[in-house]
Amino acid sequence: MGRGVLRVYQEDWFPFKALPDALREFTRRTGIRAELAWDVVGVGTIEHMFDTMVRSFTAEQPAFDVVCCDEIILRKMYRLGGVTDLASRMRRDGLDLGHVTEATRRAVTVGDGVLGLPCVNVCSMLLCRRDLLERYGLPVPRDWGELRSVAEELQSAVRRDENREFWGFETRGAGGGGHAVWTLGSFTGSFGVRWLDEGGRLAPLADGHRAALETYLALIREVCPPDQAEISFVEMRRDYAAGRVGMIMDVGMEYAHILAQGGPLADNSLVAMVPAGPRGRAPNLYCPAWAVPARTDMADEAWELVKFLTSDARLEADGLQANAVECASLPVLYGAAFDRHFRADLLAAVRGSRAVADEERPFGSAGIEACAVVGDAVEAAIRGRETVDSALARIRRGLEALLEGEQP
Repeated sequence: MGRGVLRVYQEDWFPFKALPDALREFTRRTGIRAELAWDVVGVGTIEHMFDTMVRSFTAEQPAFDVVCCDEIILRKMYRLGGVTDLASRMRRDGLDLGHVTEATRRAVTVGDGVLGLPCVNVCSMLLCRRDLLERYGLPVPRDWGELRSVAEELQSAVRRDENREFWGFETRGAGGGGHAVWTLGSFTGSFGVRWLDEGGRLAPLADGHRAALETYLALIREVCPPDQAEISFVEMRRDYAAGRVGMIMDVGMEYAHILAQGGPLADNSLVAMVPAGPRGRAPNLYCPAWAVPARTDMADEAWELVKFLTSDARLEADGLQANAVECASLPVLYGAAFDRHFRADLLAAVRGSRAVADEERPFGSAGIEACAVVGDAVEAAIRGRETVDSALARIRRGLEALLEGEQP
């Protein structure tokens, strides 16, 4: 069996805390040994994770045999021949992608090829201090304009009554390929625009791009903390727990962790879908997939592990053990076990978001570099180094350069 041990790479994030147990169970069942490498990520470190993922699909002797990889990275690595196409193995073993949404299926396939099997579908949602909204008679925001007005009113009221620093809203604002670009996707989608078209070509800049970025930046500048350009999901969770902000917009996995801790913060919080824009609600979708590098010498064993980790039984166990509420499998997400385990507001927001979520990072085969083009330009705009127009022009130039460099 090749080197004899499957090497597995994963982000050290609490929804995957059941993974060590899962690997031990897999070894007991199959006799195939597996070892896990964790990677902690956040602002300034997520790039290391991206680089490690890329090297797993480009090195002649990859360090890992199974990688839970960002689907944007996977698409580029597949174009370069670094990813094992799982389609033939799926047909042989009677598997398909009928248990996930159409948006997820599109994310992990290229033509007839299957890049990997998804384990989670992460979407943006709101987490709000219910007690503060109720205290001041404020609604849960339904659209971007209402988010701004509610955040402004809440911010002013708390500062007045409690005489302390307080901000109405917070979301991701850091540059790179995994922060501001992620949040902005829920804005652009709700304004009906994309960075790349369905064929992966550069979409023309439209009024919707300008309106989406203007709406995002107005919130950042008026109702968010001054360090927004350094904020990722890690800092948001910290600030929300510290009472620094009244509402945050990130992913349901983060909220499941907060609510599972119990106590006053959980009791005083509620989860809701992202606000709507002119084209409705458009929560961004992130659906990393368990993939097999093409150059592994343990492809058959790796496939067995991928099947095991993405089975409904395993995803349900992960959900219950690690509060991984945003699992990819629709039968598990809508199952009775999740009904019993998760809070109703969280589960309703996750299910509602899943139904309309779609990829709205630069979705093509240009890789995570395309996400960084958007993220870095947006961060520069937050810091006042770019205007809306110059940031959009910078994004267009950067994406054009990447797309021109693609090889068939």
